[in-house]
Amino acid sequence: MKNSIIVKALRDNVNFVQEDYAAIARAELHKLSKRSVHDAERVEKQRKRLTKFKGTYSYDDDTRQDVKLLARRRKVYEQLAVSLNEVAESDERVAEILAGAQSDAAAEIVGALSTRLVEQARVANEPDYGFLREERMRNLIEIDLALLKAAHSPEY
Repeated sequence: MKNSIIVKALRDNVNFVQEDYAAIARAELHKLSKRSVHDAERVEKQRKRLTKFKGTYSYDDDTRQDVKLLARRRKVYEQLAVSLNEVAESDERVAEILAGAQSDAAAEIVGALSTRLVEQARVANEPDYGFLREERMRNLIEIDLALLKAAHSPEY
């Protein structure tokens, strides 16, 4: 969610709308739930394959342990799928996820901007100040002012 918020804000110039991101979060949670169901089915097939060796020489203590672990893993995947669906259906839990993602996105953007500002800060008496000034001015005009203009221009 955090990355989606950052990309939509910076690349697409889209403001944060709680309902839009809630729908995205719910879709992702349901997708993860389906993946857990698929994983549970896959693990159950593996477990059944191992139980076919029962009564044979190759069915040893390790195989017996593997069968138990696979059964436990299947249950975990099934419970995870149920929990993910419950979270997806809870307005409160989705709001918590979005609040965390929004906070993390803001912190990451602030961190990136701070780093950029520190890198751009130059003391006038540094030896390469004059040489790099032209490049900084060009970046200011071509990048920073263009972004500022685009942010305040009406969309057609």
